[in-house]
Amino acid sequence: MQAILYIGHGSRVKDGNVELQQFVEKAKSSHPTIFIQECCFLELAEPTIEEGVEACIKKGATKIAVVPVLLLTAMHAKVDIPEAIDRMKIKYPHIVFTYGRPIGIDKTVISIVKDRLKTAGLHMVDKRPDYNERQPISILLVGRGSSDPDNTSDLMKIARLVWEFTPVMDVDVCFIAATRPNVDEGLARMNRIPNDRVYVVPYLLFTGVLMKGLQKQLDEWSKQSDKEFILCDYLGFDDQLVSILADRAKEVLEENVKINCDTCLYRQA
Repeated sequence: MQAILYIGHGSRVKDGNVELQQFVEKAKSSHPTIFIQECCFLELAEPTIEEGVEACIKKGATKIAVVPVLLLTAMHAKVDIPEAIDRMKIKYPHIVFTYGRPIGIDKTVISIVKDRLKTAGLHMVDKRPDYNERQPISILLVGRGSSDPDNTSDLMKIARLVWEFTPVMDVDVCFIAATRPNVDEGLARMNRIPNDRVYVVPYLLFTGVLMKGLQKQLDEWSKQSDKEFILCDYLGFDDQLVSILADRAKEVLEENVKINCDTCLYRQA
């Protein structure tokens, strides 16, 4: 019997884990013929991946489609989850595992970023803006960060797509951890650009300690700068993402998962 196992990152903040579980509940309805669908966490929360796999097996699963509920592809998606699944393959050799890909670059994600900006007060236009329609405003996308160049370059591409469809002069990126520019360096760049207003968009799926730390940094920068720094809401488990997650699950079920390994840090010769 076929099962789907959704794997989120996990957070030290309980509300973040509840958000994932509620989001997965919505995603389950996209596959009404799959009667076994479970949710678990990579780290920092329970149930663990092993517990998620065992929950599927106890309900009669013989095939498990594993779907990482992550925004971008990096070490968690390429190494940590596959290693955990490899351990489950050894423990349960009679179970067939298939593995999907994270949300990645998708036009729906760009739409969600625009929604967060609009809610924070940025005036939008209905079409791709002409250059003379662009306002003297900056946007800073803040990613979690990774040592994997695939991850960081994907956020760079997303930033460009946000610029293409948002009437502002500048869009840049920075990262909370693992790579540069870090948040302070990103805010320093924004401070040097001659725009009076900066919208900061946390490119994160759930609330947690990272959001709290980001607000503290913005408060400090607001004290030492004449610019207006506006913190937007994080992406969150927006309902618009349900269709993307449904597509990622469908890819695994149909064994049609497409990934790009050309610049992967973990690619083996």
